[in-house]
Amino acid sequence: MAEFHISEESLTPLKDKVVLITGSSSGIGKATVQLCLHHGAKVIAGDINPFPADFLQEQTSPEALAHSPEYHSQNLLFIQTDVSNWSSIRNLFTRGLERFGGIDHVFANAGIGPRTNFLEEVFEDETKEEQLLAPPDLKVLEVNLIGTIYTVRLGVHYLRRSEQRETEIELSPSITVTASASAFQDFAAGDYTVAKHGVLGILRGLYSDLRQPHPEGKEWRSVRLNAIAPSWTATGIAPGDVLRSLGAHVQEPEYVARSVVMLFNDKARNGELIYSWEGRYCEINRCAGGLLDGVARVVRNVAEEGSIMEKWKGR
Repeated sequence: MAEFHISEESLTPLKDKVVLITGSSSGIGKATVQLCLHHGAKVIAGDINPFPADFLQEQTSPEALAHSPEYHSQNLLFIQTDVSNWSSIRNLFTRGLERFGGIDHVFANAGIGPRTNFLEEVFEDETKEEQLLAPPDLKVLEVNLIGTIYTVRLGVHYLRRSEQRETEIELSPSITVTASASAFQDFAAGDYTVAKHGVLGILRGLYSDLRQPHPEGKEWRSVRLNAIAPSWTATGIAPGDVLRSLGAHVQEPEYVARSVVMLFNDKARNGELIYSWEGRYCEINRCAGGLLDGVARVVRNVAEEGSIMEKWKGR
């Protein structure tokens, strides 16, 4: 697997594009918002938490309210958003479309840290003689997986049909989802690992669908779908100083943001999974020696299984 460099020139084509980012107020999301704004993009930002006050002060706008559920400046619209709530995340898309006239790229990044391994014995009523096992806490799956599904569904709808500035901007709309290195290794965090396996499943399960023509012969834009899988990164979920105290090599979120913007801009990248560690990058899903190639070497008929499903759906 070839390691590659992300040049500054590969980030500049983002100028004048409109980007929607969830999980925007801290960590990788906030770093991506800043990088997009730096390169002249317009950003629709959503998060359950507001932007920190120091970030809003950088926007130098009298409308900046650090604890407001909504904030807007010339190139930035923030709306408090719960990605696990369909009406809330849909509102982010519709309001963003109203504000900037279209959407070019989507970054489904919102996520929370582990809460349960699904096996913890929690009971519904501790006072009763007969203790009944309570259901597991599924909040991490609701945010990290269901929220990503919601965001991708909305993203595909709006990116395929956007009529924005066709004569002014050459469009290659894309969606990037935040997977994790936990999706392809043992990782002792049950709910988080299950959710991130699901996010990788979104990439593999929907990638081919986004290349298909309209079932009724109508025109719609092809949407590229990619994913990132950062190694240990200093974020709101996992503070860098805590990770370093445990012996982890930690990268800053700005490095991961560069991989996201690169995926927005590079029209040749589709169905890819970019792994990053300490500011270094490689594609590990579709490349020679990557995850899919490794499975094909072990399971000889895996390509046939994929082709059969394509035929089944075409019946």
